Amino acid sequence: MLLDGQAIKRKIVLNLSEDAYNFIQGTTDSEHAFALFISQLENPHKPSFDYSELKDAMLKTIAIINKYQKEANIKDPSLLNFAVTDGTTVVCTRYISSSTLEAASLFFSSGSQFRSEADGRYRMIRNNRRDESVVIASEPLTFERNDWLVIPTNTIFVITSKINVLMFPIIDEYYSEFR
Repeated sequence: MLLDGQAIKRKIVLNLSEDAYNFIQGTTDSEHAFALFISQLENPHKPSFDYSELKDAMLKTIAIINKYQKEANIKDPSLLNFAVTDGTTVVCTRYISSSTLEAASLFFSSGSQFRSEADGRYRMIRNNRRDESVVIASEPLTFERNDWLVIPTNTIFVITSKINVLMFPIIDEYYSEFR
């Protein structure tokens, strides 16, 4: 469970900006987590963001959720796989609040083009050195093992506006370089 217990959601709601609070339409964990993320942006109304702004807001969001989980004495780890975009830049996380367990799987494939072949199967085409297509999925979408790379546990995965792929470890109390 993402936000274990109503106490966590209540704390999150108390710390939201007015705009982020007004965004929430239901009771899902995802809506509350996204509203918390929006509240971490200096100006959420900007048309686009530098990837570092989105990355930093995501790191703050994870840290706040972890803090509230601790304050509520919740021992079960939280799986926090998020994906956000401003339409140009993409930031995803593969995260678990545990230094020994693996987060839910997350893979990516990059190349010139992801397309359907004559036999109906899809594959990533690499025609040049410049990536023009990046696909992120919880499981590989093709049987071509060389097309897919695993995103390590407790990592932020970024696709910049120039289609550069970047990965950053989430270094907190759950970080382990030997995972």
